[in-house]
Amino acid sequence: MKIYIAGKITGDKNYKKKFAKAERILRKKGHSVMNPAQLIVYKDFTWFDYMMVSGAMQCRCEAVYFLPDWSQSKGATIELKRAIASEQKIFFSLKDL
Repeated sequence: MKIYIAGKITGDKNYKKKFAKAERILRKKGHSVMNPAQLIVYKDFTWFDYMMVSGAMQCRCEAVYFLPDWSQSKGATIELKRAIASEQKIFFSLKDL
């Protein structure tokens, strides 16, 4: 299954590590993963710019896995609304995948 990872990035210094860990686990389970934490950060691109790019990534997936801190993220909250609107499968636990 193609899975997008959603979670808190802004304000989290360790976001790359936690997204990478989730990606490793999902890949080990046989899934293909879209990981927005792999996007390179450029000063000229805004939060909105990254939300547009991550939205394109998300829409190509069948499911979204939400990291435990997702509710602390404005972006991940938007991604949950996107997932519901597009009828993607939604997971809040790696055990459920």
